[in-house]
Amino acid sequence: MHKARKFFSFPEFREYVLSLYLEYYPTTASSLGLHEYDGFVEDYSAPRREQYLADLRAALDTFEHDFRGGSAHSPSDTLSRFECHAFDWKLRDEIFRLTELREFEWNPMVYNDQLELTHLTDRDFAPITERMRSVLSRLRSYPRVLAIARQNLSAQLDRTIVETAIEAFQGRLEFLDGLPDLTFGSIEDTALIQDLTDAIQGAKLAITSFIEAVQTVVLPHAMYDSFRLGAELLGRFIHTSELVEDSLEMLLLKGRQELDRLTLELFKLSEEIDPHLSPREVFHTYIESEHFNEQNILRETESMLERIRSYIIREGLIAIPSEVRCTVKETPPHMRWAFAAMFSPGAFEKVATEAFYYITLPEPDWDEAKRKDFLHGLNRSVMEIVSIHEAYPGHYTHFLHIQNVKSKVGKVFWSYAFLEGWAHYTEEMMIEAGWGEGDARIKLAYVQEALIRVARYLASIGLHSGTMTLSEAQHLFEEKALLRPVAARREAQRGVFDPGYLFYTLGKFQIKELRARLEREAKNEFSRYDFHNTLLSFGSPPVKIVADMMET
Repeated sequence: MHKARKFFSFPEFREYVLSLYLEYYPTTASSLGLHEYDGFVEDYSAPRREQYLADLRAALDTFEHDFRGGSAHSPSDTLSRFECHAFDWKLRDEIFRLTELREFEWNPMVYNDQLELTHLTDRDFAPITERMRSVLSRLRSYPRVLAIARQNLSAQLDRTIVETAIEAFQGRLEFLDGLPDLTFGSIEDTALIQDLTDAIQGAKLAITSFIEAVQTVVLPHAMYDSFRLGAELLGRFIHTSELVEDSLEMLLLKGRQELDRLTLELFKLSEEIDPHLSPREVFHTYIESEHFNEQNILRETESMLERIRSYIIREGLIAIPSEVRCTVKETPPHMRWAFAAMFSPGAFEKVATEAFYYITLPEPDWDEAKRKDFLHGLNRSVMEIVSIHEAYPGHYTHFLHIQNVKSKVGKVFWSYAFLEGWAHYTEEMMIEAGWGEGDARIKLAYVQEALIRVARYLASIGLHSGTMTLSEAQHLFEEKALLRPVAARREAQRGVFDPGYLFYTLGKFQIKELRARLEREAKNEFSRYDFHNTLLSFGSPPVKIVADMMET
């Protein structure tokens, strides 16, 4: 039996729970900028997991008894009330993930995340030798991490998940191959270089052995279409992760209504651009054909970011709390499953300010036809919408606000739906605010991106509740979101191992609904600028928690 601990104050309880969480997820803690965790990695072994689970249950008992609203010691100030809401959510969410979702048993990508080193290699928060000693410690842990992975993972995994994981681990090998060139040039300590060289070889051997074991032992028995969570577990996952009370049926209805709304807008914009062509033909002819030269993509994207940033400030859409710009770089090998991604410093980072906006370029060994096909996705109009999502006023702007969040709890815990919902919401908000000066091509690019997100929403529910096959999900992305077959297949496959990708659209729904309620209440006194700044002042917990705070 787990036993509740006694705490003399809520601040004492708060520090205990945060330590409990961060010590179980040291890679997360390190990436947040808490550098005392830099040399450590997660231990997902059964004994450690069971101990963590017992501690979580005891902490939840303590919270219920001593600090829940109405109890004798429950705090009354606004910040602490917010933190109580967050603990009530996160403690239950962690217990659910360990006891019911159990991703550590069916998703090898969980262990790939534990091998992450980029925040140590790319950010100059400490002397290179100090950072490389942390890298050395991490590298030496790879064999244990992957041994635990082999113990935890089920003997029968879904084939799509296995194939995706193999690709990700192979990218990790490529990253390690380039690590000496990336880091060794400025290191004068020859003993450290030798230790790192040996550790890199040991880490590569551990990854190679893991890949070979997966390919020879797991892959032959892996079956397609064996990934489903089931409707009941999916519903609990959505509720526990995001505090959403709607049934799957109601969520589906909202998704289908959004799909219909966006499809109607798609046809209107297509007709405006060229009434003689279908929406797909318009998109391929007028949007995809206008893409950057491969050699100029990064530079052109930097220029685009500056234009977007200036527009936000001029129009007073949201505060941008720093003059530091994000740097546009090519996506590292182990992250190339993503088209584009933002990699910001951690919420607690005090020294390093480097934020990287990654753009995935064509692979060097691709033929001309494949390169050209890939570049269609890097077209100017879509890149503007993607840059709004990833940088301004999306993820990078959100990060800048999180650095100023007063609550440590708000800096540590995050919600998938808030994080991605905010970035997706900003795409629509920018169009409404006049970005693109009415250019139908920019609007069409926004609609197509929104259609991809609502297709994810519908595909996740369909795939994991058992009402949609992988082929049907691919068809959804092709027919409704205008994706080419290869891109549509990758989107459908992502839904297999990332059921939470429905949260992009779900989070957008939640933020729009909160804004609509506050607008109705405030009437002519409503300020879009104040709404955005207040919304982000809490960090990125479930939108339901923020709504409770903003509406009381």
